[in-house]
Amino acid sequence: MEDRSDRKPFAIANWKMAMTISESLAFVRKFRAALGDLAHAVDVVLCPPYTALYAVAQTLAGGPIKLGAQNLCAAPGEAHTGEISAPLLADVGCEWVLLGHWEIRRRAGETDADVNHKIHAALRVGLRPILLVGEAATERGRAREVLTARLPPLFADCESGQVAQMAVVYEPEWTIGVQEPASPECVAAGCGFIRQWIRQEYGAETARAVRIIYGGSVTPGYAKGLLALPEVDGLGAGRKGRDPIAFAEIVRLIATAKGRARQIIA
Repeated sequence: MEDRSDRKPFAIANWKMAMTISESLAFVRKFRAALGDLAHAVDVVLCPPYTALYAVAQTLAGGPIKLGAQNLCAAPGEAHTGEISAPLLADVGCEWVLLGHWEIRRRAGETDADVNHKIHAALRVGLRPILLVGEAATERGRAREVLTARLPPLFADCESGQVAQMAVVYEPEWTIGVQEPASPECVAAGCGFIRQWIRQEYGAETARAVRIIYGGSVTPGYAKGLLALPEVDGLGAGRKGRDPIAFAEIVRLIATAKGRARQIIA
């Protein structure tokens, strides 16, 4: 088990293809009010649709809540209609970017090598990747085998310092859009194996630094059990990440479970 005392907990809200600009700004107002000082206890990243990025960036500027994008295009040059590049995301104010989500893998036929190219495109402009990884629906029950094969091409040519600055989301495909998340035993095994692999490939210091969280049908009701796992540094939310009160409760549960709420009170 890794020492996690120096890892700040992590929370992500992925709004997918929801939230107009006005809805996004209303979310930020309500979320801030509900969160209060806990915004400093957990690294919180909001990932709006592209249309709302600039407006949300202006609202979040200078505060503890950070802006992330949901994807990027790693193709060279500028002649890619309908896509968005890493430099454009950095220019609009993003600090983080989600990469490797199952929905994009399915829709675009994205491979592990494709995701790796996106990781390097993000790193070149100073964006911090949030890498989503897990087993496909057809691979359920084979997490260790699948991760052993999937992690090397995803992290190809990444240096230790770069990996330490990333966040990794363990999100099996079969947990997306269902009523219950994966079991605590499954989550512990997946997150634990990812950190073990990073330790073997990049060393103990990098393994201690990188945040590894769980995503996949996360709700406040299930959050406490998942956060009791020492292998889990936080949570990512989709549907509940679009509800400012529910997501604030998830962040509060993260801060409490990881001992950060007491630091704010103190």
